[in-house]
Amino acid sequence: MSHDSSNETNQIKIGILENDEYFLDELKNRISELENVSDIFSWQTAEMLLRDPLHKKMDLLFLDIMLPGISGIEVVKILTEKNENIKIIMLTNMNSDEMIFNSIKNGALGYLLKSELGQIKSIIDVVLGGGAYITPTIALRVFSSFRPQSDKPKIYLTAREKQILELLVKGKTIPSVSKFLDLSEHTVQGYVKSIYRKLQVHNRSELALKVQEYSIL
Repeated sequence: MSHDSSNETNQIKIGILENDEYFLDELKNRISELENVSDIFSWQTAEMLLRDPLHKKMDLLFLDIMLPGISGIEVVKILTEKNENIKIIMLTNMNSDEMIFNSIKNGALGYLLKSELGQIKSIIDVVLGGGAYITPTIALRVFSSFRPQSDKPKIYLTAREKQILELLVKGKTIPSVSKFLDLSEHTVQGYVKSIYRKLQVHNRSELALKVQEYSIL
């Protein structure tokens, strides 16, 4: 998508890597309303973005964390290691402490909950102006992580179990989790049993409550 302007010097090029078509359209629409955007590039997988030479022309990239194949966190690392001068803002539905810190460590300059898109113009202005941006919900998690931990028992989940737990909490069924992660339903079922056992829960509603209470994600 392009916007003609005689003042090309102030025009910015924005990329979006997002595999949810509806959210991608929503974000494109919001960005296209901004006056100083000349181009919007979009991809639905990391592999598509990395193969496309257009990605080198971006000033800023909105990057979904939960992607099939190469994850969003790995993409940040790849782009940062290549020293490409692209500023990256992560997009997510979940505010996992581990994901926040891994994104920031790998070079992201923004971390944005998909439900908090209201300030899109100021977010872009802050990051392109040399700053960094995290939404208030994420900021609370960052500050909380520096406080002494409570006496609640620590629950240890593997990276794959956390990934599946995040999808379950978002309301995904076992068949859709299986399809999304390209695993057999039997394998996913095994992970789900392990998650239920570790969290000592018996159904989805107990699971959601435990995740919230213990800030597992």
